[in-house]
Amino acid sequence: MHILAPALLLICCMTSPLAAKVWRPADDTELAQALEQAGAGDDILLGAGRWRGPLTIAAPLTLRGEPGAVVEGHGQGHVILVDAPGATVTGLTVTGSGSDPERMDSGIFLSKRATGAQARGNTLTDNLHGIRVQGARDSVVADNRITGRTGRQSDLGNGVTVWNAPGAVIERNEISRGRDGIFVTVSKKNIFRDNRIHGTRFAIHYMNTSDSEVSGNVSWDNSMGYAIMFSDRLTITGNSSENDRDYGFLFNSANRSVIQGNHVI
Repeated sequence: MHILAPALLLICCMTSPLAAKVWRPADDTELAQALEQAGAGDDILLGAGRWRGPLTIAAPLTLRGEPGAVVEGHGQGHVILVDAPGATVTGLTVTGSGSDPERMDSGIFLSKRATGAQARGNTLTDNLHGIRVQGARDSVVADNRITGRTGRQSDLGNGVTVWNAPGAVIERNEISRGRDGIFVTVSKKNIFRDNRIHGTRFAIHYMNTSDSEVSGNVSWDNSMGYAIMFSDRLTITGNSSENDRDYGFLFNSANRSVIQGNHVI
């Protein structure tokens, strides 16, 4: 045993990953340093209080908020830009994005580099777009509460926007106000499941997105529940539309799809 123990210890050191580090910044300066220096698998834990954005996540780390942690964008661009694969944003209140529609200013913006990134359990208020998935394949947006802005609909963004992000899953979010609850275009193999959406234009708006699932969602008090356009081979099951003004479901060139078990009041 005295001979083998050092060898076993060496093997364990060689085969075990380095322990992830937990960063607990005390102020905005330390937060900026943590975001610059943290590595893959690290946690940056924000305590209760207001933290100054915009922030950029450029490594596959987790940015986590304790109860009462708020990140404010002060009207400048994206409040949190996720620009690394496998990164996670969770437990934060995110508010105050910019208002530039061409820049697609968002509370949380998942870039094309953010493959497999996750935005979970956040509260988003007063952002142009709540969460925008801009080409982030296999990403997850789940368990968030998103409240959009009010005003002219042409000036508003969506609760969640998905663009060209195959494999993205949007589930169990509660979304209100803004333009569309969830808007997707030019994508495929997406899942929109068990979301609750009210007080928007279209609860779920599909454009040019095929081979995807829309299931178990609840739409109420919107102008329209589900607008499915130019999108084929969809599975649309178990959804409900309650008190939506113009249509519960509207289909335009949605071919070879399974549409069953939905409920309109």
